[in-house]
Amino acid sequence: MIELLNNLLEVLREETTRYRNLKLLAEQQRELLVAGRVESLQDNVRLEEKEVFVLGPLVAKRNELLGKLAKTHRVASIDLKEVLKRAPVEIVEDLKKAVVDLGRSARDLENVNKGNEKLLNNAMSYVNFSLKVITSGGKKQAFRPSASTEGKGPSLVDRVV
Repeated sequence: MIELLNNLLEVLREETTRYRNLKLLAEQQRELLVAGRVESLQDNVRLEEKEVFVLGPLVAKRNELLGKLAKTHRVASIDLKEVLKRAPVEIVEDLKKAVVDLGRSARDLENVNKGNEKLLNNAMSYVNFSLKVITSGGKKQAFRPSASTEGKGPSLVDRVV
């Protein structure tokens, strides 16, 4: 059982490292968005994809180890909280630290991602607004009911100079 717990500890630490890397990349993404350096976003997203790709097998390995620990304790399933309750004294502190670090790293990443999501939504709103201005020819328009039969004039983009 100690070997399973040590393996779980390694997996949890590696997962935490990957979440921290993702958080750093998300913070870089925020800086790119704020600076308007959209051309650099593609490289940042590729690096994030690589980290996420590595996370998949780690999560699978963690779940596999939890399954083995459940069999060892003769229960249907076991979560990290329950593992901490049943872990031997000599490893419980390391496991507790690893679980707390993993949770904190995941929450930190989530918070940064929420901020980035707001920035991206704001950028999309600006782009949509800009496109509407361009397609309307840059003219202020009064409110017209949608049932209006007036024809639409040429837009700024469609004009020939």
